[in-house]
Amino acid sequence: MSRDLTTEVGTEVAQSVIRPVVFVELDYPSGFVRVNSTDRILAFETGTESGVEQFLGIGQLGSISSIGENTELQASRISLTLSGVNPVNVSAAFEKAQGRRGRIWFGFLDSSWQIITDPVLMFVGLIDNTEIELGDTGTITVNLNNRFIEWSRDKNRRYTNEDQQAEFPGDRFFEFIPQAVEKEIIWGPGGPEPVNPGSGTGGFRPDPGGSGGSGTVGGGFRPDPGGDGGTINEEAINPQGGPNSGGHDVGSRGGGVDI
Repeated sequence: MSRDLTTEVGTEVAQSVIRPVVFVELDYPSGFVRVNSTDRILAFETGTESGVEQFLGIGQLGSISSIGENTELQASRISLTLSGVNPVNVSAAFEKAQGRRGRIWFGFLDSSWQIITDPVLMFVGLIDNTEIELGDTGTITVNLNNRFIEWSRDKNRRYTNEDQQAEFPGDRFFEFIPQAVEKEIIWGPGGPEPVNPGSGTGGFRPDPGGSGGSGTVGGGFRPDPGGDGGTINEEAINPQGGPNSGGHDVGSRGGGVDI
């Protein structure tokens, strides 16, 4: 993976004498652990909200495995070792830090032992496990994996309401999943099949069962799927009203127009 170097770093690399330095940052529950490979405290801007961070110098007490790279999407692993530790001061190593972030920078110092802008971020990964050896002095080894290790781990999650509540309390997205398991869902338009209108041209005819309109026989209209609709039988209309007064008399049944 290509990395952008500042002009100052590029100039320093070309010198006959160089002073490399490694910076390590580990995110433990009790707080960040920041160290560097020199014998003094160094500080630089890490890109975090807090701005400039100080890194404690541990000199020859610390070591780091090689950082390998390849073009394949696969997990890589590095080990950070701190030796000569007083057993009284190893409490942070017992914290449950698995899955928390670790970062490593590589930089250079000038002849005045000042950091040349800017250290290069070489590795970002997650703390895997910590190995501790105790004796007169202690040795602590912290193993880190890059983020591709997550691809090979099983995701012990379920599409259930209980699992969702554990991660997002109050979210009811999966609440009705059990009821939907055996639910029959009809996809597409519902309702009864359309009525076959027959061979007629269609139209309307009086509805003798209706409740409105004129006369004692109903006064509504309803579709006539078999009628010859489209024309009015003028001869059957009595303008003066028939025995079923109140509207036009159509044939012997008043209350509508036969179309």
